[in-house]
Parts: sequence; structure tokens; C-alpha cells
Amino acid sequence: MKMQNDAAHQKDRYGHYVICYHKKSDEMARRTNIKCHRLGYKNVKFFLQVAIKNNINAFYFATQVPLIVYFREDGQMEKREFLEEWKSIPEQNEQQFSLQNTQNMNADAICTKLQQNNIHTVARRQVDNQQLLYHSVKYTNNLNVLSELKVNSQNTAITLSLKSKNLMAIANMNEVFQSLLN
Repeated sequence: MKMQNDAAHQKDRYGHYVICYHKKSDEMARRTNIKCHRLGYKNVKFFLQVAIKNNINAFYFATQVPLIVYFREDGQMEKREFLEEWKSIPEQNEQQFSLQNTQNMNADAICTKLQQNNIHTVARRQVDNQQLLYHSVKYTNNLNVLSELKVNSQNTAITLSLKSKNLMAIANMNEVFQSLLN
């Protein structure tokens, strides 16, 4: 695999070669992911192409990047803004998943864990034996993902509903929630 010279031959101010982010890989990954989504592939992964060069040789590789890397810290939405956007998103842009709360975390612990990973709690409410938790995520490209978690205090099953104006934004998001709950 040959990479652009501008990405592979950068040095820091001390003359040492540095790991470089290849700018074109982001565009290539975006195009590939959109194409994969149109073809019906749901498990789209994001990769970062890396070049490391020293005085002996250059090494090239790609590594998978977790989705949470793309979540912005300022993704918190106001309740009114969340509700308006939730209502404006068509039903076909909603996906539901069943997650396992293997650690039996309560609603407070779940919200704390998600908040630590830039999944922001917008609102909470109690309905019968369920806690309904509403969250917002904003990607670095300003796409919003809205979620509703139904946490039942009597079992470990959690229902996750995800909505976004862009379906691509919710691809693999259920895996992020599941990994954070484990």
C-alpha cells in the first residue's frame, strides 16, 4: 500500500518521524461507508490509515477506530430541542434493539457511564416499573443521534430506540451502547 508523501514524510520539530493521519482516508471511509449502507451492510466499521516512518523503513497499516471517538463533548441538547427533533424524524429512521444489562446497572449508573463517553442525558422519567432515559449524541460532522432507553428494574433486558435524520449515523450505535453497558 503506497500513501501520499505528505502524509508519510512528516517530522516533528526535533526531526523525529511522527505518526500521521492520512487526510484522504477519512473521505474514502465516508464514501465506502455510504456505499456499504446503500448495499444493505449494517456492520460498517471506521478505519484510520496510519504511516510510521523511521530511518530504516516505512510501515503502513489501518486500525479500527471506535465510534465514540467521533462523539462531540458539546452534544448535549435541550429538552425542547430534543423533542422537536424526535418528532421531526420519520418512523423509518428509527431502529430498535434489545440490549443486555449484564452488570445490573441502575438508571443513574447507566446515565453516568454514557455521559463519560459523550452520550448526553437529556431527560428521564418513570413509567410503571421502567425508567425511560433520553440521550443525545452529536458526531464531529454535526449529525445528531437521539436515543431512548427503557430500563426495567425487574430484569436485565433494555430496549434501545435510536433515531437520526441520517440512517448512516445510527449504524453500529447499538454496539456502542452494548459495549458501554458490559
